[in-house]
Amino acid sequence: MDAPHVVTLAGIVLLTLSTCSKPIDAQAAIAPSTSAAVRVLEHSRDRAALEQAAVALASSKDPQAVAKLSEVLRRAEFLARLDDLATPAEKTRSLQKVLSTLADHPSRATEHLCLELVNDPVFLADDDRKIYLLPALAAVRPMSQEAVAVFRRTNGEGYYNLNVRLLVKNGSPRALALFEEMIRDDGVPVARRVDALHAAVLPYRTQLPVLQTLDRILAADLPAAVRVGAVETVFDHRSREWFGPAKNPPEPPPWDTASQETLRFVLAMGEKATARGQLPPPLLTALSETMAQIRQIMAARGT
Repeated sequence: MDAPHVVTLAGIVLLTLSTCSKPIDAQAAIAPSTSAAVRVLEHSRDRAALEQAAVALASSKDPQAVAKLSEVLRRAEFLARLDDLATPAEKTRSLQKVLSTLADHPSRATEHLCLELVNDPVFLADDDRKIYLLPALAAVRPMSQEAVAVFRRTNGEGYYNLNVRLLVKNGSPRALALFEEMIRDDGVPVARRVDALHAAVLPYRTQLPVLQTLDRILAADLPAAVRVGAVETVFDHRSREWFGPAKNPPEPPPWDTASQETLRFVLAMGEKATARGQLPPPLLTALSETMAQIRQIMAARGT
């Protein structure tokens, strides 16, 4: 995903002068600094100018600007001006930059925009747009019940693998509760749940709420392979085996970046996992080595 352009609202004034000739309509609900960007969105056919104007609104932190962006993104004619819909490689090029910018500037206004778009038939005329919309929705913390309903629904629409990563990254209570539900779901193949654990949890395995969620998962009645997948995600790291020759595979943060409380919790998890048994010998070795490393870190801190 390309990084969005950084454009100020003031800079859009120059775009307005060069791309639009129609007068600006009265926009009582829109701040004056936003009206130039809105004029571009309403009248321009220059895709670069449209992208920059939409990115400016997405990054403005102005709820009225975000509401205006939501309005135009639900128009077929605007989406056709923003991107070349007839060319598969181009059909979401600018849109993904706009939605990525929203993900970088989360707020209740951006959540409202996402909830409108995810149920809008015009926007969903191309289902691929959801790939970029769901991260923008997941960026808003804490996750609302309405957002949870969207992720639960889209799990069954082919977005399970994406959603599980977004929920753990969000990390708020409702998001992690849905993640737990997804891992415990016997209707999902075991291999998929193990892959989800590896991809979603590994980058956040030093965060206490994530570990507490895994601890609850491990206390449930799980297939042995899912249990092993949860334990190895915390205590091991086998990137090539788990992710193949991926260019940028998930990476775990160093244990010495974790809090004392978190490190104590990991040790308790390791002791419980060992007591439960049924772990393969290589995992028992990795678990033991990780626990020894954590004890060394805690000893160096004087605890």
